[in-house]
Amino acid sequence: MCMIDLVDWTRLGLYVVGAVLGGLVIFNLVAGYYHLRYYVLRKDNPESWKIQDKRFLTPRLARSAFLLTNFNMTLGGLVTGVLIYAMTEGMPTAIYTDVDEYGWPWLIASVPLLFVLNDAGAYYVHRALHHKWLFKNIHRHHHRYVATSPYVTVAVHPLELLALQTSSFLPLFFIPFHAGVIGAVLVYILVFNVVDHSGVRLVSKLPWQGPSMYHDDHHTQFHCNFGQHLMIWDKIHGTLRRQKRSYGKDVFGGRGEAEGEEAETPDFVRYP
Repeated sequence: MCMIDLVDWTRLGLYVVGAVLGGLVIFNLVAGYYHLRYYVLRKDNPESWKIQDKRFLTPRLARSAFLLTNFNMTLGGLVTGVLIYAMTEGMPTAIYTDVDEYGWPWLIASVPLLFVLNDAGAYYVHRALHHKWLFKNIHRHHHRYVATSPYVTVAVHPLELLALQTSSFLPLFFIPFHAGVIGAVLVYILVFNVVDHSGVRLVSKLPWQGPSMYHDDHHTQFHCNFGQHLMIWDKIHGTLRRQKRSYGKDVFGGRGEAEGEEAETPDFVRYP
C-alpha cells in the first residue's frame, strides 16, 4: 500500500481548512479594525495619528499588499494544518495537551519562554534576510512598502514566510509546550505584528512591547531595528537605530554610516 493511501484526507482537510480560516479570520478582523478606524474614518487628518503622515501606499501597492498578505496567511495555515495532522499521526514533537503532565508552574513559565524564543528566532531570521543577496532577492519584496499599513504585515516573499514559520515551530520539537500556550502565543504575535505594521502612532501599555514607530523606522531606514516585538536583540547586537547615523536601502550591516566627524558609537534612538 502506497503512502498516499494511508492519508486520512478528510481529517487532513479539516485541519488545513480550520488552520487557514482561523488565521485569515483573526488577521482580517484585526487589520480591518485598524484600517477602518484610521485609514477610512480618519483619513482626512492623518497628521493626528499617522507616523508617516505625508506618505501613503499607492492604490496598486495597497492592493498587492492585501492580496500577498492573504495569500501568505493561507500558505501559513496550510503548513500549520499539515503539521497538526502529522502530529496526530505520530510525528514526534514535545507538544502536550494534558496540563497535569508538567503542571501549572511549567505551563505558566512556558508562556514567556515560547514568546522570547519566537522573538529571538524572528530577529535572527530577519537580520539574515538583510544580508545583501537575501535582501535583494527575497526580503526586498516586503520593503517595497515603505509606508506601512495593517495589510503590509505578511506581504513578504513566500520563502521568507516559510523561514519565519520554521523558526517559530522549531522549539516545539525540543521543549514541552502545551497546545493552548502555543495557540495563545502565536495569536499574540500575529495581532501585535499587525499593530506594529499599522502605520499608526501607538504605544503599548505592555512594558516589553515596542512602540509601532520602532518597526515603522525599519521600513523607512531599511537596515536597522530588525526585532519583532522586543527591542532587546537590537540593543544587544547594536542594530537599533542610532542618532546621528545615516541609513538607506544600500547601507547594509545594521549600524548605519557615521555622519561627518561624529562619534563611532552614537546613542540609540530613544523610543517612547
